[in-house]
Amino acid sequence: SQANGKKWKGKGNLGKKNTFTLGINYLKENFPLTLLYSHSEQKRHDFKGLSYAQIQDLDTNYNLDYDTVNPNTQDYYKYHQQDLTYDDIQLSTKKEYLGVEYSLKLYGSKYLEKSEEGNGRGTVDGKRAGLILSNKKDFNSFSGEIGLWGELAWLDKYVEKVTTTPLRTHQGWKWLNKNDGTPTELFSPYITAYKEFDKLKIETGLRYMYYKESANDTYFGNNSYSNYDSAIDNGTKVPGGHVDPLKYSMFLPTIGLRYEMTEDTEIFGKWGRGYQRPYRYSFAAQYAANKNGIRTKLLADGKDLNYIFQSWEMETSDLFDIGIRHYFDFGEISLNSFYNLHHDLLSTAYNNSLAIDYLQNVGEAVVYGFQIQSSIKATNNLWFAINPALTFSKVTKDIIYNNASYSIEGNEVAETPRFSLKVATTYSLKKHLITLQGRYIGSRYADIENTEKMDGYTTWDASYGYSFKNVGFAKSLHLTFSVNNIFDEKYVSSIGTADLLDDSTTYFAGAPRSVALNIKGTF
Repeated sequence: SQANGKKWKGKGNLGKKNTFTLGINYLKENFPLTLLYSHSEQKRHDFKGLSYAQIQDLDTNYNLDYDTVNPNTQDYYKYHQQDLTYDDIQLSTKKEYLGVEYSLKLYGSKYLEKSEEGNGRGTVDGKRAGLILSNKKDFNSFSGEIGLWGELAWLDKYVEKVTTTPLRTHQGWKWLNKNDGTPTELFSPYITAYKEFDKLKIETGLRYMYYKESANDTYFGNNSYSNYDSAIDNGTKVPGGHVDPLKYSMFLPTIGLRYEMTEDTEIFGKWGRGYQRPYRYSFAAQYAANKNGIRTKLLADGKDLNYIFQSWEMETSDLFDIGIRHYFDFGEISLNSFYNLHHDLLSTAYNNSLAIDYLQNVGEAVVYGFQIQSSIKATNNLWFAINPALTFSKVTKDIIYNNASYSIEGNEVAETPRFSLKVATTYSLKKHLITLQGRYIGSRYADIENTEKMDGYTTWDASYGYSFKNVGFAKSLHLTFSVNNIFDEKYVSSIGTADLLDDSTTYFAGAPRSVALNIKGTF
């Protein structure tokens, strides 16, 4: 397949994207095999993010993008683009023996992401190889599964500094680092069990997650070698820039219950533990560049990069969900409440003693609320769905780091709207299919300090589809015409950081009204 498109604002393209996928099934009864290979590549220009001040007047700044005239400025649009290549392959098989269903999946991937970042040129070069093994068996009173997920990964990530001229001449390195060559290791065995007691159904499981990230060395950026390998071989390591292997481990239990109160009504509940590993690269780049004197201050205090990373904990969460579901002749509706406890949150916070904002895997928060999900059949041809959600969130304690306290207790969790609503209606008649969908996202804060607030917004999408049978060589042909963001709402769709060394929040405007025609055929 091939796709291409212009950016909806500014100059540049969103493609060209080429994808090739090949699947082969070997359907031998006692030893079936499935092989799947995929290759994709894409070159695309970036959209420019906005500042908090600029989103206060979206009508004026909505279409603000990179410079298209002066190639001698960092803001030139050609200096903000990506070149992406991905290769994935997987081999899977399944066999049943003595009442046990055995399945095995082997996979591997390789990806290369090159990006122009203003006065920098970034490279992410990664590889992964792993397996997923599962053994399922039904017993007289319950069913169970034992499995294993294992993976090895290799990653190199670096950013070259270049001139903001068409020549893009080497000027050193924004971030130069090297892993020690050993792979990152992931090892995760698990066990699950499922049992029915008349009207009560119970499912429980336990997963062990072990993750070991390879050791890493950070180098000074004032290096005259533009080739990465040469720069490493001839580079000078930053004082305190060595990081020992990082090891994280966690037991992740889950349990779920479902009870059939009547033939049409059931109640359900679930508890599970989740996790999120700390992300080290942003702070490592700041340390290497000695941004705001961070490296100097740390070393003077007897600490280094390894000390910071080894002190970080894995972010964990306890997720509780309780609800009731009722089935009607004309649809179903469910009401559920959730209560989530988040521990050791990875958040951007200001460290007073170091005078810098950076990601710290500290803090506690709670998120709780209610949501309704419904699917209602008004007539044989007309369906409705109304899904409102009310969410409350707050940080439950101040951040304490290096004996300094930061007062954020009671603040709302970033990017968590208080109220949201999704509605949809679908009308079908013979070969015709019409849908209308609406979404409201309430106001929310962009930062944990609750100093930058984003307005709520509403968008509407509509589509019309028509199906043909036996058209030429096609058994079936389906055409869909869509209009997204019908009323051309101006809103902020996402936030992020523009650069590894940029502490400020960047806001990205959502796409304006757009139309699309999709053609799908079966031959």
